[in-house]
Amino acid sequence: MQALQLENMPDGRARLRPVIAAIDHEMSLLSGHLMRDDPHATPERLVASWTKLVDLLALGPAPETRACPVCHRIGMREATRCGYCWTKLAALGAGPAPTR
Repeated sequence: MQALQLENMPDGRARLRPVIAAIDHEMSLLSGHLMRDDPHATPERLVASWTKLVDLLALGPAPETRACPVCHRIGMREATRCGYCWTKLAALGAGPAPTR
C-alpha cells in the first residue's frame, strides 16, 4: 500500500475517512454495541482495519529531539536555532544527549 503525504495530497483525508470509519465500525461491533447485528465481528477484522490505517499513515519512527539550553523547550535535534526563542543551538554532537 502506498503511503500518503497528507500535506501534499488534496485527497489524503478523503482516503483516510473510509479506513477510520471501518475501524470505528469494527470497534463498535467488538465492544458489544452491534454484536447481535453482525455475527461475523471478530478481532481480526479490527486488526486488519487498523493495519490498513497504519500503513496508510506510514508515520515511521518518532524524530529525535533536544531541549533548548535557554528556554528548555523541546525541538528537533537537527535544528540550528530554537523554534521558540531563536537561540542559536550548538552543533550536533555537542552538549547534552537528545531527548525522545
